[in-house]
Order: sequence, then C-alpha cells, then structure tokens
Amino acid sequence: MWSIRAVSGLLMLWLCAACAPEPDQAPAYLVGVWETTIDGYADQHIFIDQTRIGFGTSALAADGYMITNVDEDRDGSRTLFVVSYQDAEQAKYQLSFYYDPAGGGRITFKNQDHLVWTKKAATT
Repeated sequence: MWSIRAVSGLLMLWLCAACAPEPDQAPAYLVGVWETTIDGYADQHIFIDQTRIGFGTSALAADGYMITNVDEDRDGSRTLFVVSYQDAEQAKYQLSFYYDPAGGGRITFKNQDHLVWTKKAATT
C-alpha cells in the first residue's frame, strides 16, 4: 500500500515537472550542421537541432546549449532570427542571424555580414 508520504512525494515531483518550461523548438529548415569556408572559421561548425544549439570544431568537440526561445522577424527582404539559449548553469545567451533559404540555406550573423554559413549536406 502506498504511504501518504510516497504519494505526496510523487505528486510534488509531477507538479514540478508539469511547471518546468519546455524548450522552444527551432524551425525544421534551421536544423542541421552549418559550416563556412571563411579563413579563421573553416574548422568551426554550428549545429542546430529541435531544442539545442551548439558550436565546435568537430562532432566530438562541441558545446551544446538548450534553446529557450526562437524569435523570427522580417527585416526588409531577409528573415532575422534571435535564438535564446542557456547552458547547464542557467547562464543565458543570444545569437542573432539572418536566414536565407537560397542554395539549401545560408546563415549570416547580424554583426558579421561577411561571414556566411551554409548547411552541410546530409551524408548517408
């Protein structure tokens, strides 16, 4: 038989889980690995999946963060994204970039318009 303490503990656990904010999701066309050929960044990549964003130099060496919000807005003829994310210690960060669907997709950071990232082709 369940004790009142056990039932109360399970109820509290369920309530805490129900109240926790769910991560925001990135649009499907942003999901993937993004690369650039620009000097100084050619060995870098950005990965985006439904609920995480990460930065690194290889699939084995990447820092991953939980996406907490994705804002999408038109800026003239371009689409501006502001991705808010946080690390395991709850430190908050933002990345602002323009997305262009041409050629399979291109990302250009808002503060680095010379630096164009393209989506890596999926391998089978």
